[in-house]
Amino acid sequence: MENFFRRLKYYGIGFGIGLVFVVFFFGNRGCAWYPSNRVKNTIFNKILVLSETELANIKKIGLSKKELIICINEGDVDFKKSKKNNRFKVYHFDCETPTGKKFQCNVTLNEDSFVSEVQIGNESGFKVKNTKKGLGNIIYFPKEKDFVFMDTTDLILCQQEAIKLVNENKLFDQIRKTGKLNFEKSNLEIQPKPEHWIQFRDKKNRLIEANAIWYKEKIQINRFILPFKIDCE
Repeated sequence: MENFFRRLKYYGIGFGIGLVFVVFFFGNRGCAWYPSNRVKNTIFNKILVLSETELANIKKIGLSKKELIICINEGDVDFKKSKKNNRFKVYHFDCETPTGKKFQCNVTLNEDSFVSEVQIGNESGFKVKNTKKGLGNIIYFPKEKDFVFMDTTDLILCQQEAIKLVNENKLFDQIRKTGKLNFEKSNLEIQPKPEHWIQFRDKKNRLIEANAIWYKEKIQINRFILPFKIDCE
């Protein structure tokens, strides 16, 4: 019995040290079994966007885009004000700026969509809807390198060659640098797969539009709209 309690004590010490390392290295989202951290992990596996209106709102609060991401990551999810039992989920966050100013926001979570939209305000998530007008400023991308892949049709390959972006990671870099979500053309509620339209600039600063869906945790681009004609069309 004495050996059992000794082993139990050592196990408890090891478990406690392990918890300290998890919190230290993985931060606020280290304990993935917490409901709020599962929500955050899902959100941060997607692209986060802000409408022009919301971009102005965070400036009024005195936040940069990067600081907003940190505030959401460190914020508290208010599940009572969250719409969580639907294909279109909205999670309500209580946040605090680096200067100690408190604010609230809602983050949408559309099933089968790679986009989550941040909307500043204290209204409950039950009143929030997808933005339908204008462009969405992309403020966050997941860190995975191979986040974009292409449909393998002859047309897509020809279009990639025309804009000199055959490599998928280089294409993703251009989207990361210059991309915006077109709210008006996108339909995040359509079934079976939400439809996304992304605008970005190629290396010659030409405006390209890409139609895409969320497939196996990646952005699948199905076709481009180019500002010029090519022979393969």
